[in-house]
Amino acid sequence: MEKATRCLARATGLAAAAAGGGGPRKRLAEAMVDCLARRLLRPVQAITDALIDPSVYLDRRSVRAARRGFFELSPFPKVAFVVGNRAIVEAVENESVVHVVGMSGPFTQPCQWIQLLHELRRRPEGPLRAVRLTVVHDDGELLAKMAELVSDEAEELGMEFQFHGVVGQLEDLDFSNLCNVLEIKSGEALVVSCTLQLHRLLAADDDAMYSSRSAHLNQMASIAQLQHMAAASSCPPSSGGGGGGGGGNVQYKEDDNSFQSPGTPLAFVSPPASTPHFQMPAALASFLSAVRALSPKIVVVAEQDADHNGVSFRKRFCEALHHYAAVFDSLDAAAATTSAASHLWYWPPDERAQVERVVVGEEIKGVLLRDGAHRRERHDRLWQWAARMETAGFTGVPLSYDAIRKGNDMVRRCGLRRCENRECGGCLLLCWSSRPLYSISAWRPAASGGAGSGSERSDHELQ
Repeated sequence: MEKATRCLARATGLAAAAAGGGGPRKRLAEAMVDCLARRLLRPVQAITDALIDPSVYLDRRSVRAARRGFFELSPFPKVAFVVGNRAIVEAVENESVVHVVGMSGPFTQPCQWIQLLHELRRRPEGPLRAVRLTVVHDDGELLAKMAELVSDEAEELGMEFQFHGVVGQLEDLDFSNLCNVLEIKSGEALVVSCTLQLHRLLAADDDAMYSSRSAHLNQMASIAQLQHMAAASSCPPSSGGGGGGGGGNVQYKEDDNSFQSPGTPLAFVSPPASTPHFQMPAALASFLSAVRALSPKIVVVAEQDADHNGVSFRKRFCEALHHYAAVFDSLDAAAATTSAASHLWYWPPDERAQVERVVVGEEIKGVLLRDGAHRRERHDRLWQWAARMETAGFTGVPLSYDAIRKGNDMVRRCGLRRCENRECGGCLLLCWSSRPLYSISAWRPAASGGAGSGSERSDHELQ
């Protein structure tokens, strides 16, 4: 504790001496030092939860405003929704009755579903006969407002529409009765959208997972080598070029207890038939099995693309430092660009700071302060999600040219030079200064039971 206290004092000094003027690096440094200080207090159980749990000191109205601000300010959720909506429209081509299940949690916004209704209304084969929308969210008041806004828009479009709100978080749903929870009906074409939520189902006892992971390490190492080869042959790897905080691959020392995955998961190579299934916590396996049993036309998955799921705190801290440096830098640039582009409206610094504190800051706390089954912020790389989806019996659906084009158009409209989309093996990586921050992929149940073969995704990559 004495040594940790000296190190914390030094870190606090470095944070104070960081880039002047309250720039993104300084604000990130303050957030990281705050997490380190709180972590030192973890042994004092009586105050630990009060220092970590946002429900204790953040009111619902502030959280709701910050989430909305993040959606308006950051280009990444808007790109994810545009690309995801296009994949959904293509998946239900020629269907007359569609049921959309939105499991986007805190990041869902009414405009996402309003935009989807417009796209379904404009499809070449004609509008749908009926649309049902089920949204899972932890804010009942927001669900009621969303139901009103989307229903009014559907009425304006002359579409038969029903809204079903499920109050709660994804991890709290009854996966054994998912059909009734989501009110699934026969005769409907089902589509599922999961945005920044599946990682919450990775929560597990880290000590138990460590022993299993260590035994599995040597067998997975060969897949890591294939990943390196695929990444090298398909696109250039991630680099730290260009600007403010997005830079650099993280190098880990001897305390790193896992193999190093590619800096940019540009292509997923399916494991050989003789390789054991990728390890998954029971909650995620149960959820994916329940979703697969519903036979959806497509499942769109968007996740943070980072290595925050390991047992090693040092590795998590180092990766989080680089990842959130890019996130803070992108929010700062977006606020400046939006203000410069408008003569009538701009992002006040206090509103941007609220987004950073309530949305990004609480996410950082989830990565660094919680451990074991209480740690829900367990972000992973795209190729790891691909492995899990195929293990659960799904096969990849490459995003179409039109979906990727729409994502690129959204990036251009945001006007951020260092923001870019990178197509990777039929998926999309949303990057800042060449550093992947989020991934988007699409899936459907494989034709046969058990693990998916991944043939469609692999063939696409080879082309």
